[in-house]
Parts: sequence; structure tokens; C-alpha cells
Amino acid sequence: METALCFAAILAYMGFRHWLRHSRRMMIHRERLAAIEKGVELPPMEQEVKRNTWNIQRVILLAGLIWISLGVAAFVTLNVVTTKEIPPGIQWVAIAPVGIGLSHLLVYLVGKKKES
Repeated sequence: METALCFAAILAYMGFRHWLRHSRRMMIHRERLAAIEKGVELPPMEQEVKRNTWNIQRVILLAGLIWISLGVAAFVTLNVVTTKEIPPGIQWVAIAPVGIGLSHLLVYLVGKKKES
């Protein structure tokens, strides 16, 4: 019963937040329409300002470093844990996350060159 109650409360909270966000966007929309009708210069929307300040390059760098560290940790762990029950050479499966991390870093470096 507690689980269902917690789930319902979380769902209600999420719905309320969504409703508040929608109401706020409707108010901004009405204000912008009124400004357009009056011929007033429109300031940039808050979402556009946030979008310009959010740096995707940092996220790509972080993701690349996380994938590489997970791959190295998995390789070391599987190398130490390898016994008769685990097939030998299974630790090389950890090369995949390292490759994913390296590709993220490559995308990061290419993006940095384009910005320069």
C-alpha cells in the first residue's frame, strides 16, 4: 500500500509540475503575442538564453571519461576475477566501453576544433 501511495504522490507531483510549466509557457506566449501586436521589439526567450549557455562539449567530455574509466575498471576486475568458472579472455570484453569513451573524446576534440 505504501508503494502505491508513494507512486501516486510522485505521479501527482510530476503532473502538477507539468501543469505549472504549461501555464507559464501559455502566459509567456500571450505576452509575446501582445508585444508583437503593439510592434514592440521582443527580447530573447528564456529557453534560447539557456540553450546558448548549455555546453554540450562538456557533457561529451564527461561521458567519454566515464566510459573509459568504466572500461578500465571492468578490465581490471575481470582480469583479477578470472577463474576456472569464467572463460579465459573474457576481460577483453571491457575494450568496448573504452572504445566508446575514446569515440566520445574524438567527437569532443573535433567539436573543439570547429569552435576555434
